[in-house]
Amino acid sequence: MPQPDRIALRVLQQRGTPPDGVTTVRVDLAALFESLVEVGRDPALLLLTIRALRQRSGATLRLDDLVWVMRARRRRIRAWLDRLAAAGQLVYDVTEGVIEIELPEPMPPTWADVQPPHIPLRFELPTHWFIHVLPRLGRATFTTYLYLLRRDGLTAPATLDVASLTRDTLLRTRLHARWHLWRLRRHGLVALDAKAETLVVMDPPPLTPQGRRWLRHLRTTGLTLRRLVLALAFVLATVIVTMLFVRAASGA
Repeated sequence: MPQPDRIALRVLQQRGTPPDGVTTVRVDLAALFESLVEVGRDPALLLLTIRALRQRSGATLRLDDLVWVMRARRRRIRAWLDRLAAAGQLVYDVTEGVIEIELPEPMPPTWADVQPPHIPLRFELPTHWFIHVLPRLGRATFTTYLYLLRRDGLTAPATLDVASLTRDTLLRTRLHARWHLWRLRRHGLVALDAKAETLVVMDPPPLTPQGRRWLRHLRTTGLTLRRLVLALAFVLATVIVTMLFVRAASGA
């Protein structure tokens, strides 16, 4: 990953009509990142995820669907829903694990909304990104990817400022920002063009068989890699403590 704080950026996006059969959700990315400031990164991403999943399955969702897609516990999902409801961005009710959601109609744009620097940047995001990409990347890294897409068209040529990335995505430090950029590169969503000294942003690559197995595991068990490692570490520590206790007791 290049070290300078300001990086040249090139976004390779699909333009025009998407292929037949690809369901998309229209997103104003500028408004999305304004919402991050109002309600927080995770609640704002949850609202976008709800819109995408509703586009695929209809007006109702299961709470468990949001749990595995967002990789968060039920109580955190409920807390984010409450925050969105308090901000007037949705109305919801949960009955036996099924969430009924109503989304208020957005206000029509005013004259000020369409003038620089408030130019709406609307993207047609494939909804399968939210079940194939978001769970594998995690919330912060996926939000970083959306931020890179937002940079397209803001300047000519497009650039990425690490300090702005850190601030606008509510990351703690620039080191965290570079970490999430590295993860995007590892997953094949960005690539470094060393010759042009440019960071190239691409659509997510097709799922591999290993990726499909991991998503199936995540959907059925809810165990992320981090939780699995922590669980194994806990079991190992318990075994070690038990063996030491038994040894000490037998020696006495």
